[in-house]
Amino acid sequence: MSRTLRLVTYNLQRGIQYEQIRAHFSSLPALRQADIVAVQEALVPKGGTNTLARLADDLEGEYGWTYRTVMSYPGKEYGNGFLFRPSVAPVADQVVPLPRVGHLGWVARLKTEGGAPDTKSAFAQIFSVGGRHVRVVSLHLDFAGGGDHRVQQLAHLLGVLERASSSDGSAIDVLCGDFNTSGHHRSRSARVQTQRVLDVALERGFTDCSAAVPWTSDLFSSIDAADPARRLLVLGRALGLRYRQKLDHLLVRGARPVASAMAVAAPGHTHLPGSDHVPVAVDLLV
Repeated sequence: MSRTLRLVTYNLQRGIQYEQIRAHFSSLPALRQADIVAVQEALVPKGGTNTLARLADDLEGEYGWTYRTVMSYPGKEYGNGFLFRPSVAPVADQVVPLPRVGHLGWVARLKTEGGAPDTKSAFAQIFSVGGRHVRVVSLHLDFAGGGDHRVQQLAHLLGVLERASSSDGSAIDVLCGDFNTSGHHRSRSARVQTQRVLDVALERGFTDCSAAVPWTSDLFSSIDAADPARRLLVLGRALGLRYRQKLDHLLVRGARPVASAMAVAAPGHTHLPGSDHVPVAVDLLV
């Protein structure tokens, strides 16, 4: 018997505004009703608590959590993971290291903590949902390297995942997260480059559930003190600048969306406070 599964992808921007994020999970129906939340940029500070563990604890048993490291720096690390309801059960997982960019251009150096190419990996978690297996991949592609590098990363990821897939074709696959498909959302060039990346999955049978969401990130809306470009970002915010990009995507194969994905919003806000990304949610019939 089919059921509806609500899935959300959310880049938490390293949990720098944790109290706001926790309040969203406590109050916004789109998040409170989520069965699975795929998270990027959960923070583990030195001697501190993983952002996902904090959320699961503060939400008083409403969610379980899993996590895998993506990037490590002195005194902290960031990673991908999941919050999930008791109604879905994690049964297996896989970490897929992604190709690393060879060098950083000047813009990438300006935006990359530590000034060296990041390590990147995708975290695939298989959940049992009403007797079916749903494999959800929380991914965070590189900002550095441009569209060509992101195409290479996604093609590599899908190649690894397909070798691990069941042969009967009954599983449901979800790719979601921060694809870093940068550029202003109204830029034709940015849209073309974004489509090149998404086509890697669409040509393998995925459906773009989030195509109707115009943008998912506002560069100046939330500024991390650890961002090497923070001074420029603070100046831009003081000038009232907006730079909205379509960075986050939600692609599905093997299940039908009940409706197009939506950006999660709060009353009175054009951009949900708490992160420079907004959550994107979809209901799937599984």
